Amino acid sequence: MAWDEWEQLKAGAAGRTQIDHVADPGEEAGGGGPSGSSGGPAPDLKASKGPWTKASGVAQDLRTGTDSGLTELKTAHEGVSGGTDGFSSTAALNGILPTWEKRLTSVRDECDRLHGALAGTGRDFGELDPAVADKVDRVKTGSTPDWAR
Repeated sequence: MAWDEWEQLKAGAAGRTQIDHVADPGEEAGGGGPSGSSGGPAPDLKASKGPWTKASGVAQDLRTGTDSGLTELKTAHEGVSGGTDGFSSTAALNGILPTWEKRLTSVRDECDRLHGALAGTGRDFGELDPAVADKVDRVKTGSTPDWAR
């Protein structure tokens, strides 16, 4: 592939995609925005760690609340059968307790998994993307590749 062709492909891709925290080179600071007011089309990729970190916090809150509910369910069920043997409601409570424990445990575990995954994604957007953008920005481009100079 010729170097000029590579530059054209790279410029075309840059026009279609923009990392959220990297300003468009042809745009003044504070300009542009989601409507593409700098004259070109709006970028098709915007990412930041904020929403991922917030969602991770919500998942952690749900995990904590579900775990508390599971503990309360077990505590409230202790001693139910003492003195109420033979009642159909006691048998029903004893029958549904394991299913609710299983459901709440599944919800708690899924929230825990989501918390970790969302936090990791937020960390990647907040740490790795700027590092990659910095490395890309340091690449010198011109009409002639470095090896041909």
